[in-house]
Amino acid sequence: MKHFVILFGWLFAISAQAGMIELINGDRLEGELVRLDGEHVVWKSSNFGEQWITKAKIKNIQSGRPLKINGSKAACQLQNMEGGDLVYQCENSSRVRRSSLLTIKTLMPYEDYKKGAFVHRGRLNLWGAYSRGNEVRDEWNLQTEMEFRRSDFRHVVGGEFARASWNHAPAQDRWNSRYSLDWFLADHWFWYNSLLAGADPQRGMDSYRSLGSGAGYQFFENQKSALSLKTGAAYMDEQYIVPQHIADEFAAEDEFMAFRLATDFRYAMPWGVGFFHNNEVLQSTEDKPNWRLKTSTGLSSMILKRIYSEFKVDYWLDNEPQPTRKSADTRMSLGVSYKW
Repeated sequence: MKHFVILFGWLFAISAQAGMIELINGDRLEGELVRLDGEHVVWKSSNFGEQWITKAKIKNIQSGRPLKINGSKAACQLQNMEGGDLVYQCENSSRVRRSSLLTIKTLMPYEDYKKGAFVHRGRLNLWGAYSRGNEVRDEWNLQTEMEFRRSDFRHVVGGEFARASWNHAPAQDRWNSRYSLDWFLADHWFWYNSLLAGADPQRGMDSYRSLGSGAGYQFFENQKSALSLKTGAAYMDEQYIVPQHIADEFAAEDEFMAFRLATDFRYAMPWGVGFFHNNEVLQSTEDKPNWRLKTSTGLSSMILKRIYSEFKVDYWLDNEPQPTRKSADTRMSLGVSYKW
């Protein structure tokens, strides 16, 4: 009888720890949560192994294990899921919390969080142009971005390199490299820090660099759309190309502080086509009204698994451009991306 009671208690403990995930179509999978990876919940099924499930397809999640959820430092216990919201309670608070699964950025077993588990993803985009005859043109562009997430911290490293030549003129290289660190403090709030360096001869910049920091807020994020806002301060340091004919007001360099405001919006349309638009406004804190606007708008569509086509329009506006340079630039591009 003693051994029977011990065995029964052991089996009861295992069943209490077992989890279940229910999909909108009614399918159910027993197992346990592995982690949250972008738009997917990684679930280890008892019968089918590791499964990647789109968050928008999930109706309910049950788990008896302590979980790490967004900005909470203490272990949280998941109660149930109602209307797309996770209902949970953390050890350091008696308050019952509700957060949209589509908005949550960090969700993993608490023991994995203590061990320092991390996830990563990336994107590689390439496009180019070659023509001979009435037009002589050589141009190509390479862009890459990689994201590493560990608990409440997200690291994003990216860069761009472009080379262009028209009518046998010497080729000009445009490049930039960037790094950002986001710290998710709560369900919707995060603190961002960014570093950018590069060169853009077409716009008269021999080199430039900037440092930025501020607060970010995720207004909403669901199956069809998402909208986030960033606001803060930025330090700018720019070195300019000296023109052949120097004007009296020309300065070879400029350093200034600026207020930064940026938004990021996406919307999923029918037939697997996605629309995206992001913009950034910089307003100098100096007496003179120096401001800049940069936007990026486009469409993306999956061609094959992990391979996407992308059409994008980039627009820059500088109210105080360098001598002989225009204040506005527009660039359209069509390329192929590989995502992992």
